[in-house]
Amino acid sequence: MSRIIMLIPLDEDVGLSSISISIIYFFNKKIFKNNSQKSILYFSCSNNLQNDTSFIISKYFSKFVHILNGKDFSKKFFYSSDYFSLLNTTIEDIYYKKSLYELVLIEGLNNNVNIYSQEMNYDISQNLSAEVIFLVNLKNNSLESLKEKEKKIELIIKKKKFKNVLGVIFNKINSPFIEKKINFIKKLKILKNIKENQKELENKKEIFTNTLVPTIACIPWNKNIKKTYIIHIYNFLDIPFLNSLKTKNSIVEEVVIFDESCNNMTKKDYFNTLIIVSYSRIDTFIDMFSLTFNSNKIVGIILTGVSISEKNIILLCNILIKKNIHIAFTKKNTIDVLSQLQNFNFNISLKDKTHIKKLQKYISYFFIYSSIIIPKKQNNYHMTYSPKEFFCYLKYLSRKYKKRIILPESYEIRILKAASICQKNNIAQCVLLGDKRKIHNIANENGINLDKNIEIINPILIRDKYISRFLELRKNKGLNKNFAKKILEENIVLATLILEGNEVDGLVSGSVNTTANTILPALQLIKTNAHTSLVSSIFFMLLPNKVLIYADCAVNINPTAEELAEIAIQSSYSLKIFGVEPRIAMLSYSTGYSGHGCEVEKVRKATSIIKNRHPDLIVDGPIQYDASVSKTVFQLKSPNSPIKGSANIFVFPDLNSGNIAYKAVQRTANIVSIGPILQGLKKPVNDLSRGASVEDIIYTIALTAIQSV
Repeated sequence: MSRIIMLIPLDEDVGLSSISISIIYFFNKKIFKNNSQKSILYFSCSNNLQNDTSFIISKYFSKFVHILNGKDFSKKFFYSSDYFSLLNTTIEDIYYKKSLYELVLIEGLNNNVNIYSQEMNYDISQNLSAEVIFLVNLKNNSLESLKEKEKKIELIIKKKKFKNVLGVIFNKINSPFIEKKINFIKKLKILKNIKENQKELENKKEIFTNTLVPTIACIPWNKNIKKTYIIHIYNFLDIPFLNSLKTKNSIVEEVVIFDESCNNMTKKDYFNTLIIVSYSRIDTFIDMFSLTFNSNKIVGIILTGVSISEKNIILLCNILIKKNIHIAFTKKNTIDVLSQLQNFNFNISLKDKTHIKKLQKYISYFFIYSSIIIPKKQNNYHMTYSPKEFFCYLKYLSRKYKKRIILPESYEIRILKAASICQKNNIAQCVLLGDKRKIHNIANENGINLDKNIEIINPILIRDKYISRFLELRKNKGLNKNFAKKILEENIVLATLILEGNEVDGLVSGSVNTTANTILPALQLIKTNAHTSLVSSIFFMLLPNKVLIYADCAVNINPTAEELAEIAIQSSYSLKIFGVEPRIAMLSYSTGYSGHGCEVEKVRKATSIIKNRHPDLIVDGPIQYDASVSKTVFQLKSPNSPIKGSANIFVFPDLNSGNIAYKAVQRTANIVSIGPILQGLKKPVNDLSRGASVEDIIYTIALTAIQSV
């Protein structure tokens, strides 16, 4: 099963690239056993073509890591149309590709690239249900700093309510106040693979941090790992060098350009300095520095614009070579060399493979095996979809099935926009019912590009052939031909007959018509399936972190106990389509036996019916809404409740309470709700709210396509 892990920096300069490549190394070595296939997908939320990790992967690890390019959130304004467009594209790209890889690793945004970095990181991680790893640095040398980090992490988790936090990595630990804890860190290295010492390990983690989040690694700063050697710069510039005896041990801490007009350069305090000198000025340079050369101060020189042989350079620079100053030379001019060096990262990114491997081994050595390798166990009833994940899954399933969905309200602009998008994205093959010329005129006037493959049926040309079928289906009502002809002038009725005749797979209507206008023809002509005599409705409520089902909020005014039970059972089937185990709350104004009255008893009886008919279903009732969604409240009000404060289906006792509740949540929380989705019919017919957005219509079409399978 593929995993998505997202690294979220909480501080600047947390060593994001170092951690990323070390996690890649850790997974490839420990889990994938150096699999030659590309088992890891890497994605960066900043400029993916130029960031450090991308360069390293493309240069050294492209055999088993694939880079997903082309997404850069760092320059987007939060909640702008560009941001939402990029977010949707990113989520879809990763969602559809994740099954091809064993690990998807996402690098979040650093705090310094965008003032909304944390909001964007939260959006991306939650909409992909990613396992989140927070990255924190501990460079400050005070105990208060550690306490601040702990509070910061706890505050973020409480405020944002992340769905799936894997843990935290403390990086760059090098402060005096934690010197005593280095012994603990060393012990971690010994204990991390020994299961019998797991309890001791957990206790020791608590010494280091009291946060609510598990500690994945505590990584001490290692200056030897971070050093930039002169060989790295020479290799990056791809230039030859003369004296290589001690080159690999020479560290560069600054780069200076020689300017002969700056006589005060001789007075400057140099330390591990690399100087760039134009070949035309080498004599001046040697004269100026001949008395002050010190190999501990100036470690190397790059000669630019060189046109002579290597032998002549050795003769010319003999005094420098004797001082163990390393000489490199190139035909490129100084400006070209400087332009190249602007892209050199003096931390890690462009060094050689030996250095990268050393860094990976060092950092990954501190990972606590069980914390990072084993994801938190989740039963399928804990499985949740973010709104965008849910949309992706709807699109995925509907594309897979390729169903024909008829839309009788073809002169409505929102319907035409939705049909165009569905056709373009292969969500469904939309069939429009109306006059072709009129439909195209409306589309053109509103800038809607209708695909030529969208089928348009003129109702005037086909009505008569459905008269006999209509009369046959309604023969018990004593209707005549004239009445049938008149009623078939209503596109919804005609579309329902087309569906009944298996010419299409589903029907979506209601953007300009009432619920009754949509449902009544379906009840009369399609009728209920063999397992029920009831048609009910559900709404998919797309909350920020999860998707819930509310039922019945549109059809049954005052259902009996038997009907309430049937509504709950039908709703459980609808949720199982998405691989989630139903946890049904039969709602009431009281929990358990705390209240009495006919309404409470109705809910109690309905719950009993469900348990008798389907003992496998997890259901509780009567129960109040707060006890069904809050783990704290459920412990107080109903500690023995089988749904344990994590219901995902909410069955309201009547239409009054259900309709009020769904609209209150939808409008107050400003969320998307898809529905009403009808249940219990032989063929899927779904009603739209007259206030439905284009997005609502698209996803109702997708759901209808899925229901038709």
